[in-house]
Amino acid sequence: AVIGFSGIIAKLPVILRAAYSLGGKGSRMNYSDKPLLDVGGRVILESILHTASNQVGSLIINVNCNPESYTRFNLPIIKDDSDFKGPLAGILSAFNYAEKNLPEITTIACFPGDVPWFPDDIVESMLKAMSETGSEVAWLRTNGQVQPLFSVWSVKLRVALEGALQGGIYSPMQFILSRRHALVDYPRLSPGLFCNINTPEDLQMARNMAGKYVFSA
Repeated sequence: AVIGFSGIIAKLPVILRAAYSLGGKGSRMNYSDKPLLDVGGRVILESILHTASNQVGSLIINVNCNPESYTRFNLPIIKDDSDFKGPLAGILSAFNYAEKNLPEITTIACFPGDVPWFPDDIVESMLKAMSETGSEVAWLRTNGQVQPLFSVWSVKLRVALEGALQGGIYSPMQFILSRRHALVDYPRLSPGLFCNINTPEDLQMARNMAGKYVFSA
């Protein structure tokens, strides 16, 4: 997953930065680091960083394996600082990093590490939904499918998230549904947006689409 911390977004009284939680190697992708796979002449993480950087104040990378592979992006790298597994562990690590190093941060944003293309206004949309509904977390639904790793989180959830992980809750969706949350709909999408690369077939499809459609460059 890819995560983000709060820098100033236009018209929104929050500071958003971004941290990237990269879950390591995928067995369905021949144990390749999916964020480092090439799609359309750039690795997936480059596309994510480009679109995310326009929505947040600054970026860090949170990775639980192969951190040396990500030094070329010239961003701070933090490792998971708990024994828990999965995206929620990365979000907790981001919370902990923010508490120690960025005490002014109020919110983090999360982006999956295997989705190269997504709209450039999702953070603003989720922050607006959080503000209007008094929610602790906002997430996306695209074409009827929920996307819990495209989400924005209040840092006040740190203690609750740590307790949930200690209690055996590892599913982002399960945790989000247990909190005050806002679901933001993106019902109509351009081809390729939110394309999730989980298999070699997904990768080839994305490469084909990258040649046919214009995405954020």
